[in-house]
Amino acid sequence: MRTMGHSRAYPVFETTDAAEAHALATRLCGYLARIDDDMWVQAELRTPGEARRMASIVPGAAFDHAEARRDPVTGDYLSCDIDVAAADEAELEAELPLSMSAWVPRGDVERPFLSAVGTMSASMDWHGLWPEDAERGLVGSAQYDGVQVVFHGDDPELLRWTALHTVFVHVDKRCGPDRARMLAARVGGEVLGEARIGW
Repeated sequence: MRTMGHSRAYPVFETTDAAEAHALATRLCGYLARIDDDMWVQAELRTPGEARRMASIVPGAAFDHAEARRDPVTGDYLSCDIDVAAADEAELEAELPLSMSAWVPRGDVERPFLSAVGTMSASMDWHGLWPEDAERGLVGSAQYDGVQVVFHGDDPELLRWTALHTVFVHVDKRCGPDRARMLAARVGGEVLGEARIGW
């Protein structure tokens, strides 16, 4: 089981081309000293078609309401209990918008996921370990290090839809922007703004 914390996510590349953002993120992953075998994918689904596409690409993914819903009588939170892959149009419409998330084996769904993104807010996250930088006294963090590409967004938590796709370098919160800047420079990127709260 993974423990989630508070990495610092530095934006290092923005583009309107989803494939270009994915390619740069993949190149950045090549600089990880170690990369996990599985990766995290998530998406915000606004139409029945989007929901069905993601259900077919990521079998076994978790689906829930993107915006919290409560029972009007009890006040209890309501979960999404439908089978997204089998639901008809009306059933899906009633549950939208939905969020989808899953841990998947690295490489298995990347290309189909990228092809399906369209106008969705979505992300791919690769967790790993940045190499030690003895000269600067920096060590990697297996809990916080990694690379993320956010499609149609500029925040690691998919808080806002934008026309741009953003690549983030995640580092331990004890590292400053210099660590992210050095990593980004390896692929022609640069730190584009303040750190965001990461995973």
